[in-house]
Amino acid sequence: MNNKGQTTILFSLITGILLLFTLTALEVGRIHLSTVKIKPCVHSMRSSIMADYNAELFERYHLLFLDPTYGTGSVAVLEEKIVDYLETSLNGEEGNSLYQFQVEEVALSEMKTIMSENMKLLKQQIKDYESTAGVANKIKDLLTDFGKSNTDLEDAAKETEINGKELPVSAEKNDNAESSDAEKEEKETAVKEEDYKDPRETLKESLKFGILSFVAPGKDFSKESYKLKNVPSEKYEEVQKEERSRKFDDIDYINSFLKEATQESALDQFVENVSFASYVTTHFSNAMNPKGDSGMQCETEYILKGKDNDYDNLEAVIEEMTWLRMPVNYAYLLTDVEKKSQALTLATAISIVTGTEPFVEVIKYLLLACWAYGESLYEMHILLSGENIAYIKTRATWYTDLETLTSVNNVTKQAQGLSYEDFLAILLVKKTGDSLDKGYARILDVIQLNLMKDYPTFRITDCVGAMTIQGKVSMNPLFQKSEEEGVYDYYFEEYFLYE
Repeated sequence: MNNKGQTTILFSLITGILLLFTLTALEVGRIHLSTVKIKPCVHSMRSSIMADYNAELFERYHLLFLDPTYGTGSVAVLEEKIVDYLETSLNGEEGNSLYQFQVEEVALSEMKTIMSENMKLLKQQIKDYESTAGVANKIKDLLTDFGKSNTDLEDAAKETEINGKELPVSAEKNDNAESSDAEKEEKETAVKEEDYKDPRETLKESLKFGILSFVAPGKDFSKESYKLKNVPSEKYEEVQKEERSRKFDDIDYINSFLKEATQESALDQFVENVSFASYVTTHFSNAMNPKGDSGMQCETEYILKGKDNDYDNLEAVIEEMTWLRMPVNYAYLLTDVEKKSQALTLATAISIVTGTEPFVEVIKYLLLACWAYGESLYEMHILLSGENIAYIKTRATWYTDLETLTSVNNVTKQAQGLSYEDFLAILLVKKTGDSLDKGYARILDVIQLNLMKDYPTFRITDCVGAMTIQGKVSMNPLFQKSEEEGVYDYYFEEYFLYE
């Protein structure tokens, strides 16, 4: 009997141990299987969140970014969506008694917004889009044309610097001594009989109401301020450039400007900006191509200048385009013997009337600069009429006379050449450094303004292009809660980046 009792106890112990091992093995297996189940759910959650990018932002502007606040301003909305997604995926709609999961923690870290690292993700996405879409080739062709005039500009700068200098006072006295009072009186009488007019003064008078009213008479552009508040570009300080509308009558400025224009015509420094220029010209409106669903008529002009209304932005762009064309036209004038002769004749007349005969050469080059500026204004009139102009000037494509610079009524049609939008692209390509960053920020201003029409709470600065999702998922113990912390916990970390 004693042996039988001992055997029973032994078998009971063995059975209990085997049962314990079996249950432990089952629990270990269940924990392992739960991990196997959690991993794909976490990966699926990551994919689902990434697929929740702002659809309108992508469809209209080809930018992949997620708004984790969903227009509320709080990332807690996304955290709740992650929790709901994981618990529904892990537990099913009706739950499961064998596996019961609970998402204990969710945190969003290393978030890179569209503004992070000086808009690094925005710039990269634009560059990737342009390289994939292949629409930047036309901009590169424009840059090739832009660089062709470099030699002519260098020659014009040298000639003006050498010959367009004011003579010293001693030279003025010597020249005055060489001509008698009778001869001077005779010259002055002859000039006055011709009813002489200085085109510089005439042009200044025509521009007193602004350059846009001169080159686009009768066209209506809004002066109503944009409703831009809390926009990305506010953090970038604007560098105000010197007003130069009347500088064509300043020989020192003309000399320095020609040198600057020669340096800017170098091609290689602008190549990296092609994607920016191409993206803006293909996605945003302008004065010649407005869009009805936009809060601005002149979006591209705003990106370039940042004024608070269409009129001021367009006027600022036209002024820059005019000065972009001026050195090219001026360089051509210096190669045209007949036109230089006309300028010299008029300069002589002006110097006689004003008593500045020693400065006739200075006056001649100032008249040529004024003529080039007037020609550039006429070209702006042509561009705003929807026609093209030739970039490199020839006798056949010269439009104005020195005495009639203020006449811009007739538009000469040109099938070949560059359009207004082509010149916008050139101005965009020329942006560098802080000015280029300001341009990228203004892109975001325009996007926010437009998307807020349908989604008033949308803020572009909330949009995220990369982040890490961290969290903890707990599983229910089937038999008894383990005293060892973390046995039923699964920690995850998922990083995503839109590319």
